[in-house]
Amino acid sequence: MLKKVLITLGTLVVLAVVLGYVFRSQLTIAAIGSQIAPDHPYSAEQMPPAPDYTDAAAWAALPELDEASDDRPAGVTDEPAPVAVFFAHPTSYINKAGWNQPLDDERANWVVDERILRHQASVFNSCCSVYAPRYRQATFYSFLDQSGSGEQALDAAYADLARAFDHFTETLTEGRPFILAGHSQGTMHAARLLREKIAGTPNLERMVAAYLVGFAITNDALGGVPRCTTSTQTRCAVGWNAVDGDAAGIYARVDNLMCINPLTWGENDHYAAHDLNLGAIGYPGFRLAKDGEDFTQMIVEVGVADAQCIDGQLAVPALRTTSFPSRMPGNSMHVYDYSLFHMNVRQNAVDRVAAYLAGG
Repeated sequence: MLKKVLITLGTLVVLAVVLGYVFRSQLTIAAIGSQIAPDHPYSAEQMPPAPDYTDAAAWAALPELDEASDDRPAGVTDEPAPVAVFFAHPTSYINKAGWNQPLDDERANWVVDERILRHQASVFNSCCSVYAPRYRQATFYSFLDQSGSGEQALDAAYADLARAFDHFTETLTEGRPFILAGHSQGTMHAARLLREKIAGTPNLERMVAAYLVGFAITNDALGGVPRCTTSTQTRCAVGWNAVDGDAAGIYARVDNLMCINPLTWGENDHYAAHDLNLGAIGYPGFRLAKDGEDFTQMIVEVGVADAQCIDGQLAVPALRTTSFPSRMPGNSMHVYDYSLFHMNVRQNAVDRVAAYLAGG
């Protein structure tokens, strides 16, 4: 009898280990969620004060501000064209205190100002003037929530960006061409801007391209705007989600994902070798700086990342550096979607702007 009990217990332990391994990403996400979920439902009455986009303080990046989106790797000397970039930043607010970020949250703003502007928005400063609004971003848990509060928080975040975009197109840019860009939560909202405020409007004629990077953007979620299938096509959209090798990533269960390979700018499953990578720029991830860290450095490593679109994900089969340590569940390289291909994206933005200004 005792032997049967021990065998049964042993079988259950093995099963638990196997299930824990198979569903490790889901379990990790559930464990994270239990620590960061707000302890109250979303309430519009509890929202922090809204940003005033006529005030420079409501923007993380503006041409007249001295901030990290102006930073460049050594040797980059391009002068931007009369084109603007509207950049919607990713989630940096992870807080149980509320569903949406107060604009004066120091930790969330530091990550935007010193990590995201430097390692994402800056890729566009060779071609364009960078505009990046602060907004009452939804807390990270909003993407895990099943109660409806997360969806309301995300809608509220989008409403801020929609107002910022209106001010950007109607006042700040004075009719100039623009690029729409974002990452993660910012890309979720930017894709909605593409559908609701660009597709089928005069803004589409002004749009050079949309860089919808780091979110589950399906091919049918672009409002009829085409995907870019060449490196100089304009009035179109590109996007990808980087994963380490053959990992599942965080969007493995989403069908029909858009994947444009940033080493070839083609929409296919062709492998792109390391020699096509013009340069990647690593950093620790979306965390506060540790003592002694020079978080301002931008060291270019040429040829360290290859790439191939596989089932809608951008696989990096053989990363040749240790400068990109952060991983998300599913071995996603989400934090580095731009950084792995920094110099390629920088050059591509210049090329698309040139094609647009030449009448393309």
